Amino acid sequence: MKYLKFLLNNPRIFLVICVIIAIGLHIYNFGFPCFNSDEASFAYNGYSIAKTGKDEYGAFMPNRFKAFGENKLPVTIYTIVPFVGIFGLNELTSRLPFIIIGALAPLLFYWMSIEFFKNKQIGYIAAFLAAVSPWVQIMSRHIHENIIILLLASGLLIFFAKLQKEFKWKYVILISLINLIGLFTYHIGKTISIYSFIVLLFILLKSKGLKRNSITKSILIFLVPVFFFLWTEISQPTNRVGNLLFTSNTGFTLKIEELRREHDIRLLHNKLTESVLVLTNKYLTYFSPEFLVIHGDTNDRFGFDGISPITPIEYILFFIGLYFLFKNNEKVRFLITSFLLMAPISAALSWQDYSITRSYLMIIPILLLSAYGGYNFIQEINGKLFRLSLIMIIVMFYVFFQYFSWDYYFFHYPKKPDVISAWQCGYKELGKYVQQTYDKTDKYYITKKLGQPYIFMLFYLKYPPADYQKQASLSAPDEYGFGQVEKFDKFTFSLQNNDENKLSLYITTSKEDELGGSRKKLETVNYNEHEIFNIYE
Repeated sequence: MKYLKFLLNNPRIFLVICVIIAIGLHIYNFGFPCFNSDEASFAYNGYSIAKTGKDEYGAFMPNRFKAFGENKLPVTIYTIVPFVGIFGLNELTSRLPFIIIGALAPLLFYWMSIEFFKNKQIGYIAAFLAAVSPWVQIMSRHIHENIIILLLASGLLIFFAKLQKEFKWKYVILISLINLIGLFTYHIGKTISIYSFIVLLFILLKSKGLKRNSITKSILIFLVPVFFFLWTEISQPTNRVGNLLFTSNTGFTLKIEELRREHDIRLLHNKLTESVLVLTNKYLTYFSPEFLVIHGDTNDRFGFDGISPITPIEYILFFIGLYFLFKNNEKVRFLITSFLLMAPISAALSWQDYSITRSYLMIIPILLLSAYGGYNFIQEINGKLFRLSLIMIIVMFYVFFQYFSWDYYFFHYPKKPDVISAWQCGYKELGKYVQQTYDKTDKYYITKKLGQPYIFMLFYLKYPPADYQKQASLSAPDEYGFGQVEKFDKFTFSLQNNDENKLSLYITTSKEDELGGSRKKLETVNYNEHEIFNIYE
């Protein structure tokens, strides 16, 4: 108890401990998750910019990166540039900016709590919850745009809270700047932008004594960067967004056709009515314990049964926090709840059932309200001994549930075959084999059944960007919005060639071996005792 009081009376030490815990959760078992094709694309394009000022296709400092044909937004790649430029191209340096943000997440939640509630103890609780949160820390163990969005959204909320208290031009400018960066970071930035405009307009109209001229100027300061982004979006649209909407799922159309066969009234059974039903149901599921506590993401790359986004304790405290937020008439109650209601909209619009990545911003209000709810709930308890006992019970159950989520993530999740496949494991080991055999091999024929093999070869061989730019060629996008690279240098990404050259190698997946013993097997590439690739002469 003496040490706890010491920590609470020395906030910097407590916050440093929270950051150290977060760093530890990144360092432990650092080799997992495996580097996936999206990460390799982000990293290699960052490396290409650092070395030549151009992307992999030779475009100078682009505001969209062609990548696999989907036109990636640029901020994530430009964030990586200084790290790979200074320290070289590898998995650690490519992931380092995201690890840093994840490690500093406790400070973000502490600062938000202080700004919103003016209570350091709530800030300590929020910082600790962020430090050990799987939802926060697992995502920042690899390259993902959401980590930058977390940083931007935290700043956005802080400046909105400040603007709500006192109008200052610097807050309007910072909100506009953060919004612009968010638009160029991830597709969810569009949802945030609409939300930000509504909140800004609401705050401006509610500000007493603010002249109409100031309101007009503030709106223009916000909208001009938005129009700039829209101009770039029209000239270079992102190709995948339309494919991710739930209406693009064939099951959606088939269901409408089935309903019409059973009850042929088009006024009732059409895209509009079905969209309202699907969107409402999907949106509400994101607040359910099935998503938040039990299942998490249905994509094996971002979740698995056994890894809970939040604990049952946080789920209960979250609703308690909502209750006290309005009971105590907090000034930021509408800011926090509106952000909470906005956060899962992008996820509800996609065809995926549960998506942690597209609903990632929910973690901000959930952890803040859990901390706020826990603090206020304890304050309502009379009796020092009873209060202390209740704190011990809550902490004990919280640690119990959180421990098993991390246990599953570190010791069980990496061994699941579906997870290994989802993370495209094995390419690092294949890259080492190619490095060792490169000089004595004339041709490599590599299957495309496991992602985009060309980008892994570029990344793990640290292939000179200036040399690749002369060869880069991408096929037209397929139905999912992705193009294919058929060949470069010694590599051909097809097994159709009947090359009898003894210095040529054929590389297939072990799971779907297209050669089936028709050639002499030289090597098997394994990951975690699982066969990934077969290499044939």
